[in-house]
Amino acid sequence: MQEYGEDYLATFDRMTFEPEEFRETDDQVVVLVTRRARARRSGSEMVVRNGHLWTVRDGSILSMRSFPDPGRALEALGLRE
Repeated sequence: MQEYGEDYLATFDRMTFEPEEFRETDDQVVVLVTRRARARRSGSEMVVRNGHLWTVRDGSILSMRSFPDPGRALEALGLRE
């Protein structure tokens, strides 16, 4: 998985993650994120909005799930956009 992530990131000149909103219940947090990147070869710009669902307990991250649709991340937490 780490190698896949490194290969993916290597295809871009730059990539930023901009957290827009945080919602939490108990030990789970949904973060709605906009990711901006520029492809190394073509120079084309990419803007993607998605959601991340983090499970945190006693200050440690136990898991993270990524959802291409931010609304699905909120639904996983029992919320709506």
